[in-house]
Amino acid sequence: MLRAVLLLTFVSAAFAADDPFIGKWKLNLAKSKLTGQIIVIEEVSPDHWKFQEDEHTDIIFADGEDHVTHFGDSMAIMKKDANTWAITYKNGDKVLNTVWQISVGGQSLTYNATGTRPNGQHFNNKMILKRTAGTSGLAGTWQSTDVELSSPREIYISSYANGGHAITYPERKLTVRIKYDGKEYSEASPVTPEGSASSGHRIDDRTIETTEKIKGKVIETAKATISADGKTQTIVITEPGDKTPFVLVYDRE
Repeated sequence: MLRAVLLLTFVSAAFAADDPFIGKWKLNLAKSKLTGQIIVIEEVSPDHWKFQEDEHTDIIFADGEDHVTHFGDSMAIMKKDANTWAITYKNGDKVLNTVWQISVGGQSLTYNATGTRPNGQHFNNKMILKRTAGTSGLAGTWQSTDVELSSPREIYISSYANGGHAITYPERKLTVRIKYDGKEYSEASPVTPEGSASSGHRIDDRTIETTEKIKGKVIETAKATISADGKTQTIVITEPGDKTPFVLVYDRE
């Protein structure tokens, strides 16, 4: 959930000649659904935290040191006071600084993320979560209720070999190339976790489905569909163990 706010995953496909996917697309945040996901935080011992999201679990000490997560990046936690934590995520030479703030009364958690994207663009994103279990502090069950992104997300799609696609994320200076033959292909870039791989297949002319894995374990499945008028692309992203999928809606530019 937390990574998804910053690293929105996009996958798509179609044949090159009359390909409804090819072009430039911009995320429509108002029509998208990035909320409803749940994270469970348990304080195993003083300043020793267990984070569980869907089927993913990480155990991190709030000692300010880098601890490797299940995604292969790192997470460092520094407790500022009883209700404030500074958390730094690192992926290679990419650094994301966040502040988690518990509200007065302990029923709301605000997550502010700041950083600079690979293209030099600065961002400041925010997510608000409500407490559904627990009484005070960081420990408890939290559900996301609101997401704010400081800048629009755009993607460029062009044709690739044998009906595949080259998908470019300009703010990340990243291009992902994928084929839709059902075979699994490894992914390697400065912003993808070690052991990343993907596969995809076409359902029909306007719909495809892809699966992302890290070290052989399924991380997410995404189903992308182009509207009948060709102006909208809707991507439904499902993570194992999560009953609430992300829904990303892109408008054609």
